[in-house]
Amino acid sequence: MMILALLMAAALSGSDQPPAATAAAETLPVAAPLKKNEQRIKMICREDAPTGTRLAKRTCLSLEDWKRRSEEDQEAMRQMAMKSAFSDVRGR
Repeated sequence: MMILALLMAAALSGSDQPPAATAAAETLPVAAPLKKNEQRIKMICREDAPTGTRLAKRTCLSLEDWKRRSEEDQEAMRQMAMKSAFSDVRGR
């Protein structure tokens, strides 16, 4: 019944494209023109599976953001290692 209503609406609208193609074209983002002295940023996408799940989440960041994230992760690991080393010394 719903399909029939969609087909009738498409026929009455006079559009050459089927309803699915029209809806898809409306939802796609359009890149805005660049302003003077502006550059496009290339995005790098990766699939991340958080600990405790097998469901991956797609994360898209610029190269600079990926580098910054990596440096922050390394610093966090250093901090945890330092805390662990000091707690072992104090515990004795």
